Amino acid sequence: MDQHIITGSSKLYSGKISIRLDKYYLGDRIIEKEIVEHSDSVGIIALDDKENIILVEQFRIAARNSLLEIPAGKIEKGESPEDAALREMNEEIGYTGRLTPLFRCYLAPGYDTEKMYFFLASNLKISKKRLTPDEDEQIKIKRMTLSSALKRCISGKIIDCKTIAAINMILNSNNELVRNMVIRAYLRNEKSIKQGR
Repeated sequence: MDQHIITGSSKLYSGKISIRLDKYYLGDRIIEKEIVEHSDSVGIIALDDKENIILVEQFRIAARNSLLEIPAGKIEKGESPEDAALREMNEEIGYTGRLTPLFRCYLAPGYDTEKMYFFLASNLKISKKRLTPDEDEQIKIKRMTLSSALKRCISGKIIDCKTIAAINMILNSNNELVRNMVIRAYLRNEKSIKQGR
């Protein structure tokens, strides 16, 4: 891998997000790039006792549309990814549960520092003390089979990239717990189809 030397960095804006200007060598050229500094975040694949995935539908101003997504949100200062996942799950869908770490990835590394940690949430229980969603969130909860969610990804009805990545990763997971849940969900779905439900 080529070595890239960062020659400078300066803050352009500071607020809920920050923007900095980085300068670095790319070969024999100096490149200037604006970078969004955003806190890391979590995404939760919440499966109920029937292995249905619980999604949220909410209006997203940047997309100018309502999107179907996995529950997700930023990690607050001093919070672990696991604690953030439990809090976000409580705020957005009103549940708590057992978390299994799945994977992490950068969301837009060409211009953004945000890294997202993904968890599977199982053994869901209704939260004893429901937290209030953020003021910019008006959430509708949607449940569906994993196969239905995958079909919506393929057809373009689900267009949120973290949700598409999470659904595909869970369906292709090597984790035994995840794989067993996916198999049970698939068999339950096949049985429902045969029974004409």
